[in-house]
Amino acid sequence: MKSKMQEKGQALIIIALAAIGLFAFTALAIDGTRGFSDKRHAQNAADTAVLAAALAKIRAPGDDAAKTAAAVTAAEARAYSNGYFDDPDTVVDVYLCSDPQATCEDLPTGANLSEYIQVRIVSTIPTTFARIFGRQTLTSAVQAVARVQGGGSSGSSWGNAAMVSTKAGDLDDCFWDTGTADVITHNSGIYVNCSGDAALSMNGNAKLLMDANAEVVGCYSYNGHPTITPGLECSINGGVSQNFDSQFDSVPTTLTPPSCGSTPGSPPGSTTYHGGNYTNLNITGNAVLSPGVYCVTGSVNISGTVTSTGKVQIVMPNGNLSFGSDQSFSDLEIYTVDGDITLNSNGDILSADRLRVFSTGNTDFRVNGKGIVDSDNAYFYLANGDINWNGQADIDLHAPPAGDQFGGLLIYKPLTNTTSTTINGGADVDLTGTFLSPGAHVTINGNADFVLHSQFIASTFKIAGNGEVEIYYDPDENYPWPDDTTIELSQ
Repeated sequence: MKSKMQEKGQALIIIALAAIGLFAFTALAIDGTRGFSDKRHAQNAADTAVLAAALAKIRAPGDDAAKTAAAVTAAEARAYSNGYFDDPDTVVDVYLCSDPQATCEDLPTGANLSEYIQVRIVSTIPTTFARIFGRQTLTSAVQAVARVQGGGSSGSSWGNAAMVSTKAGDLDDCFWDTGTADVITHNSGIYVNCSGDAALSMNGNAKLLMDANAEVVGCYSYNGHPTITPGLECSINGGVSQNFDSQFDSVPTTLTPPSCGSTPGSPPGSTTYHGGNYTNLNITGNAVLSPGVYCVTGSVNISGTVTSTGKVQIVMPNGNLSFGSDQSFSDLEIYTVDGDITLNSNGDILSADRLRVFSTGNTDFRVNGKGIVDSDNAYFYLANGDINWNGQADIDLHAPPAGDQFGGLLIYKPLTNTTSTTINGGADVDLTGTFLSPGAHVTINGNADFVLHSQFIASTFKIAGNGEVEIYYDPDENYPWPDDTTIELSQ
C-alpha cells in the first residue's frame, strides 16, 4: 500500500510535465503568433513592393538596365517604408525572374521571364518562450511576383522621352541639331523613330546633353565637334520604325461651338460690350467684355485695353482676330474655322486665367516681336495652320490640370496637320504640358530660348543657330498616354 508521501511525489512529476506542456503551448501561442503576424505583414510588404517595382519599370526613362535599376530602387524603398530593409535580421531581394538568383516558380509554360519581377523578403524573428526549448529565432520567408506586359516593358520608351521624332521610314536628318544649338533634357532623353544611317544628325559645335540615353531606331552622324552626353547606340530597336498613327486616335480635339442666337451686339465705341451678333468687332479704347457668346461673321480687332471677369466665347467662322495693347480675361474661348489669330508687337499682352483656342480649319497663331501671352490653364487645337512665335516674343503657358478633358495637353496639331512650326530668334518660351505635333516639322531658330516642363512631340526637328531647347520631363505634367501596358500580381 502506497503512502501519502509517495503519492505527493507522483503529483510533482505530473505537475512538472504539465508545466512543460504549458510552456510549449505558450511558446506556440506567443512566438507562433508573432511569426505568423510577421509573415503576413512581410507578404503585404512584398506585394506592394513588387507592384511599385513594376510601375517604376514602366515609367523610368532609358534602356532596360535603367528601367530595372529603377524597379529595384522602388521596391526597396517600398519595403523599407513597411519596415523591411537589409540588416542582420532581414534580407530584401529584388530580381527579374530571368536573373540567375531569382527563385520564381510555377510561372506559365513558355513565359517570358524578363516580364516578371520577384521581391523576396526573409526575416529573422527572435523568440521569447521558445528559447526554453533551444529555439532562439524563427525564420519567415515570403515572395511576390508581378508581371509587366506591353509597351512599357518592351524597351521602347518613346512615351517617356522628353523629345520624340515620330517620322517613320528609312530616312536621315529626322532630328537635326546644328550650329551651336544646345538640346538639354532632364530626367529623360530623346527618341528618334527614323531608321536611316543619319536619323540623328549633329553639326558644328551643337550639344545634346541628357540625363538618360537617347533611343535612335536608325543611327547617327556628326560633323565638326558636337557634344553628346551620354553616348548613343545605333539600331536600339532593331532598325525598324514604329507606326505611331493609332497612338493619337483617342487624343481629344475640340469642343462644339456655342450657339449664337439672334441677339444684336453692342454698338461701336461702347465701353461695355455684351454677347450677341456682330458683323465686325472693333474695340479701340478701354472696354469691358461682359460674359457671353460673341458671334462675329467678319473680323475682330482689339487694340484697346480690355478686361473681362467671366467667360467670353468668341465664335468667328472666317475672319481674323487681332490683339493689341493689353487684354486680360478670366476665361476666354475662341472658336474659328479659317482665320488667323495674331498678337501684335510692342509689348502687347494677352493674359487669361483659362484660355482655349479651337480651330477646325486653317488658322495660324502668331505672336510678333515683344508680344506676351500668359495663361496658367491653356489649350490650343489647330486642325491646320501654324504656331509662329517671332523675335523677342514672351510665351508663358501651362496646360490644363489633371481631371480636365484636355489635362496635360497644351498644344495639339493633329497628325493630318503637316504645317511646320517655327520659333524664331529672340523668343522666350516657357511651356508646361505636352506640345503634340506628330505630323509636322518643328524648327527652332537663332537664339530662341525654349523651356518645356514636359514633352515635345513632332514629326521631325531642327534646332539651329545658337538656340537652346531645355526640357524638364515630368510624366505628371504630361498628357496621360494610353497604352497596352498591364501590371499583374502573379504570386
